[in-house]
Amino acid sequence: MSLVLALVLWIGDVRVRSDVVDAEATRRALTVRAGASADAWNIDVDDGSAPSEVRATLRHRGGREVQRSFVLASATTEERSRELAAALALVIEQQAPIDAAPPTASLQTAVRDPIGWLAVGARLGAGRPADVDGGATLRGGARWRYVQVVGSWASVHSRRDRLVVDGVRVGGGAAFGGSVGPWWIGAQVLPQLQWLFVRDRGRARGVTATTELAALAQLRTHGVWLGLRAGLELATPPVRLLGAEDALRFGRARFVLGVEIGLQLPPERKVSKAPRGRRSAAWTPAPPRSRT
Repeated sequence: MSLVLALVLWIGDVRVRSDVVDAEATRRALTVRAGASADAWNIDVDDGSAPSEVRATLRHRGGREVQRSFVLASATTEERSRELAAALALVIEQQAPIDAAPPTASLQTAVRDPIGWLAVGARLGAGRPADVDGGATLRGGARWRYVQVVGSWASVHSRRDRLVVDGVRVGGGAAFGGSVGPWWIGAQVLPQLQWLFVRDRGRARGVTATTELAALAQLRTHGVWLGLRAGLELATPPVRLLGAEDALRFGRARFVLGVEIGLQLPPERKVSKAPRGRRSAAWTPAPPRSRT
């Protein structure tokens, strides 16, 4: 075999400068085995250092270059061409994970799971007459892009002289809104049942319903959840609590203000970015009888 007698042929993006294989047969077999994946590669085939060896240089249109040497054991030129095409197709297949690396950030942004949150806080209510009540809150929910479901537990405390009111309210509702910069701004509807326990010289208890209609602002930063809401609390029916000498009245419409701080569920995880062009470790078979 002599380099002087080497066959120089251009067949599409496969260029053969060797008489060990046939360019047309190599191109046909590579098209069958690699399909459209081969279109992204320009391939040069030259003689190797041994009589039955060829050296292939694969250049990707994105700028990468891969070199492989193959020792072809088949007896005829046609068979050696098919053997070379099979080895080249395997090399192209091994490079496919780099070619197909998706823009991860944009895909994750397009399809997003709901964001869960759990927060503790405080609320304050006042009306006309200005009998004030307040208490601690434990709230949580799941937020999508424009809507979120909200669950709430809150304590109720109010006092006038010897008349003391304690209670618990539990409810669930929904909020509708959207993102404005780092904030999520919306409106909340939260129906609740409340159990009130009254103490003066005697004791009494009762159950009423309230509905909280409030503007809602939430800030999520580094996994910490901050919330602020303000609006109206509608009582059905209005509550009038009478003691021996004092009275507390929670009218039909009262102003309510709430603040809260909590955590994202599950906690936000930092994702390290791998250097461009580097693949994760994985086992892949080497081309048969090849030498770099």
